[in-house]
Amino acid sequence: MADGIRIDNLVKTYGEGETAVHALQGVDMHVGPGEVVGLIGPSGSGKSTLLKCLGAVIEPTSGRMTIGEQTIYDNEWKIPDLRALRRDRIGFIFQSPYLIPFLDVTDNVALLPMLAGVTNAKARAHAVELLTALDVAHRAKAMPSQLSGGEQQRVAIARALVSRPPVILADEPTAPLDGERALAVVKILNDMAARYQTAIIIVTHDEKIIPTFKRLYHIRDGRTHEEGGRVEPAS
Repeated sequence: MADGIRIDNLVKTYGEGETAVHALQGVDMHVGPGEVVGLIGPSGSGKSTLLKCLGAVIEPTSGRMTIGEQTIYDNEWKIPDLRALRRDRIGFIFQSPYLIPFLDVTDNVALLPMLAGVTNAKARAHAVELLTALDVAHRAKAMPSQLSGGEQQRVAIARALVSRPPVILADEPTAPLDGERALAVVKILNDMAARYQTAIIIVTHDEKIIPTFKRLYHIRDGRTHEEGGRVEPAS
């Protein structure tokens, strides 16, 4: 598949010589459009480093990363403006929603496209469309402090989707939620991935949601191993 995100033989080494730390040692990974994949592994296994490389936050040492038809890294960055790459092509969802406290829900979602030059009216209209799809449109004028934890995370998902990026990286998005709300967030991400044909990678330690993934990557000692997720029932 040409769409989604592909990582080939990705390496990240911190330092040199005897003190070098080999955080990633040849990671291979592919997530197709409309697919939600889990990334699991113990602390120190390389999850955070991999996510930062995928998000163009840190530079890998070597390897290749492709989004859709575009190679963004091939032993060096192939994109001149990494800030624009993060803004337009990669959505981020974190453990904490990180909503701007002095903006209402609509403006929290609409801010990124407005900063990218989209008109205020168009950005807000698209924000409301996403909030409606996520069943929080009735909170469009509320301030973040007035929202429940589950509502805040839905707004954070809308914000990640607002620029319609081909890739979303979710770092422990269900950690602060109870079982029912955690499963609801995963269902939302699956629905949104299918609707917008977004490739979503969820880094998690949350045992409640691990059985929901159709595909899992387990990272150990800087290397990924694909593992089977849940088995579909026979029809």
